[in-house]
Amino acid sequence: MHAPHLHGPRTLALIAAFKFVKSLLLVAVAIGLFRLRHPEAIDAFAHWVGSLQIATGHEFVGRAINWLVGIDAHTIALFGTIALVYATLYAIEGYGLWENYGWAKYLTVISTCLFIPVELWEIYRHFTPMKVVALIVNILIVAYLVWLLRQELAALRKGRAKPAA
Repeated sequence: MHAPHLHGPRTLALIAAFKFVKSLLLVAVAIGLFRLRHPEAIDAFAHWVGSLQIATGHEFVGRAINWLVGIDAHTIALFGTIALVYATLYAIEGYGLWENYGWAKYLTVISTCLFIPVELWEIYRHFTPMKVVALIVNILIVAYLVWLLRQELAALRKGRAKPAA
């Protein structure tokens, strides 16, 4: 069996795989959302979720179901489109990181940094351990990529510098 060829450090491959998984999950969410544009699908979904044990006694789940049942098809399609846009971004980042492209490192640093203030706000609004874990993971990804970019920049500068005569 032919193993894929990694063009960078193993940690970069883990970040790329993480981005690919997020991309696939968002595609699945988008597909689900696009299917929910039809009223009969929303009714079937509400009935299915209502029959699950987790739906009873959990205020958040009940509010989410009521909210989802109450939104129109246009809004659902908008959320599905947004999910596909983010899935595309994550797939591009994952591919670029797997291939060890410099632009992908910069893109990932910028896009991930843009989410950090939102994640901090969400933790402030409603604290959950998972939100803290997501924030820490994103900060670690940014820190590693910045460190890697600085190492590469230093190596480039060192390679261009002429030895003293």
